[in-house]
This record gives sequence, C-alpha cells and structure tokens, in this order.
Amino acid sequence: METPRYLIILWRSKWLLLVGLVVATLGGLLAGFTLVDGQVVPRSEQAYRASTTVLVTSQTQPMYQAVIPGQEVVEGQTLATDVDLTQKAILYAYMVSGLEMRDGVADQIGQLSDTEDLTALRRTTQPGGDESFPGRYVLPIIDVVGASTDPDRAEQISATATDLFLTQVAAEQEAAGIPEAERVVMSVLDESGAVAEEGSNPMIPVLVTFLGIFLLFVAAAFLIAGAKGSRERKRAARDAAAIDEDEPVDESPTESPRMRRGRSSALPPDPVERADDREPTTVG
Repeated sequence: METPRYLIILWRSKWLLLVGLVVATLGGLLAGFTLVDGQVVPRSEQAYRASTTVLVTSQTQPMYQAVIPGQEVVEGQTLATDVDLTQKAILYAYMVSGLEMRDGVADQIGQLSDTEDLTALRRTTQPGGDESFPGRYVLPIIDVVGASTDPDRAEQISATATDLFLTQVAAEQEAAGIPEAERVVMSVLDESGAVAEEGSNPMIPVLVTFLGIFLLFVAAAFLIAGAKGSRERKRAARDAAAIDEDEPVDESPTESPRMRRGRSSALPPDPVERADDREPTTVG
C-alpha cells in the first residue's frame, strides 16, 4: 500500500516539527502559568459557585396538604384566588439579582470585585440537574448564586444575599399589612458549598496555545514542501528545454517526388557537340 503524501511530507519535516513541539510547549506554559514570588501559579483563576435553594410557598398551599378545604361563600364576595407562585419565582429571582440587593451584600461583606457576581434563577430541573441546560419543569424554587475566585467568598455572597432577601420579603409584607394567612412563605431547602466552574481550568489556555503554535509549524512544513516541489518542477522544465536546444537539427527535410521533378526541370540541358567541333576523319 502506498504511503500517503502528507505522511511523507511530515516525516521529511520531522526536525521542523520537533522544534515546533518544543516551541509550542514553552508557549503553552507561558500562556497558562506565571511566576509570583518565586512560585509557579496559573494565569487564569479558578472560579467557584455557591448556591442557596429557596422554596416559595403560601399558607393556603402548604407542601404537605393534599386537599384544600372548602370555604364559606359570602353573598356579594368572590372566592379567594391563589397566586401562581411559579411565575412569581421569576420576579423574585430578578429582585435578588438587582442592584439594590447587590449593594446590600456589599455593605455587609465588602465591595464585590470584577471576578465576583450575584445572581438568581428559577429552577427548572431536578435537584441534580444543571440550569445551564434548562428542563421542562415549572417550579416555585429559586437558587441564589454567588460566584467568586475564592470559594469561601462565593459561599458568603450566596448566604448573605439569601438572608437579606428573606428579611426584605418579611419587611415588605409587614409594611403592606398583608395578613399572616395570605403571605408568601419562603424557606431554605439547601445550601450547597462552593464548586469549581467548568471552563476555568488553568490547563485550557495551555492546551489552546500549544495546539495553535504546533499547527502553525505543521502548516509551515506543508508550505515549505510545496515551495520545494514548485522549484523542482521549474528546474526540471529548464533542464528539459536545455536538452532540446543541444540536440542537432536536420535542416534538410525529405524531398518529395514532385520537388525532385521540379528541381530536375530547372537544371540547364547538357551541352550538345556541334558538327564543327568534331575532328576530321582521315581517308585512306
């Protein structure tokens, strides 16, 4: 079986590729790591996320009640209507992610840096699901999420925001004079510790830089091979032209019968001896 041409080119350029391998390794290490106080530390910082899960319920729809009892209807008064808390959960998520809540968290634990964030989202998956790939559930559950390069700081942001939000909800209900039986009830279901986010691995820039530099050397190997092949073809064409010029050329082509007849007719006739030029004959 014939060896593919690209493998032949790569094998002939093995020394160039070896140099590229060394340069790509050094470039990847420089892109991913740096020296700080004599220690090698990654350039990209690992990000962490911590979340607190909050359940939104009401007094009229308790978690463990299967049947809602009937109510006495008063003439001239409509029946009470339960609010769809699954839709309100979206509004609560926006409130937690808002500027007012962010300022309240900063007042308690310090100003949030550029690498820190506070957000909230309504759950649409089962407990082990990832909200980056939403499910089909519509749940009255929100996650209060804190993000930071420091895992302890991420947990602090999430817990502080949750406490502030629950306190704010209770204060707003009290200020509005909402009866106890009609108030929204919020309870914390879970407080997850900080987990490392995907995509912030310090090895990712190392691999990306390594592959980018090495592929440049591979491309250079093919370009050099193409240039050499082009020069060899041009040299072969010049050598062939020079050989054709050195060969003797027969400039007398083969004559056809017509050409020979024409040339013989063009020649002058043979001279004829005249009678006066003949010698006299001696008579006995």
